Amino acid sequence: MRKAFFMVAAAAAMLATGFTACKSHSPGQPKEVDVYVAGYAKSGVKDVAKVWKNGKELYELTDGSNSAAANSVFVVGGDVYTAGYESNGANNVAKVWKNDKELYELTDGSNSAEAISVFVVGGDVYTVGYELGSEYVAKMWKNKSATDLTDGSKYSGANSVFVAGSNVYTVGHDGNIAKVWKNDKELYELTDGSNSAEAISVFVVGEDVYTAGYESDGTNAVAKVWKNKKEIFHTDGSKDAYAYSVYVVGGYVYVAGDEGGAAKVWRNGEDLYELADNGIAKSIVVHNGDVYVIGNESDGTKFVNKVWKNGKELYKLANMGFAWSIFIAERK
Repeated sequence: MRKAFFMVAAAAAMLATGFTACKSHSPGQPKEVDVYVAGYAKSGVKDVAKVWKNGKELYELTDGSNSAAANSVFVVGGDVYTAGYESNGANNVAKVWKNDKELYELTDGSNSAEAISVFVVGGDVYTVGYELGSEYVAKMWKNKSATDLTDGSKYSGANSVFVAGSNVYTVGHDGNIAKVWKNDKELYELTDGSNSAEAISVFVVGEDVYTAGYESDGTNAVAKVWKNKKEIFHTDGSKDAYAYSVYVVGGYVYVAGDEGGAAKVWRNGEDLYELADNGIAKSIVVHNGDVYVIGNESDGTKFVNKVWKNGKELYKLANMGFAWSIFIAERK
């Protein structure tokens, strides 16, 4: 289902959300950073969940005996938390890893499920995703405790989580409607359900909730960004376009996605970078004025995972697979 979210319908992951963790520095002191990426790489016929740090493999989270993926990464206190799934041979099991060890399974494996996005604060691990019952149900977990965000009557899922103060914001879709939840209650609907739509990424600044996603116009998917309930950006609809990740800093709204098959970054509704003419920009972080993006570029036969910094390729990752999520952490 996650690949349907992100490759076909629009977007996990992660699903696609990127973050930054900062330390205090004296004036003028260089602020070196570490770049963490979550995704998967092929191992034979199976997908192996992986985390990369600064372009090098840091953790192989699964052994390749069953397919798996790391959909989201969050770093706090030197610990690396990753959310994703591993198949048990019959169903996908939603999981969270801490560093290179499984922290816990979120689901028991009796139904297919995935963890799409993770956010860690105050010792608590917040994860969102979905689990299949009679239909796909959008879910939120605080540590291992699950809350259903939808009633199971429609195909639904949760794609991104952001914790601000005591409030937990989640975005996703309930049927064709893009939605935002605050804690375990619906905050608002972003679309009216007349066309297929999905909220894919959320970022909160003060009292303002920024959401990125897409809505079909009946012909093409239109990439959109909302501030609270108000749409503040959309593509023109001439090509399929998706907004996968939003990051807000210094009054600028940065969005990563794709339009007409090209990996792109927008800033305040204007084109900032075209990263690849045949690719996808999945997750974005802005740190000290530098724009970091993770995504994929096709070389004609396969997708290559890449990290870009300020519109230029920084490094390649695995040649087979997908990268879903980026996190920037300042070094101590």
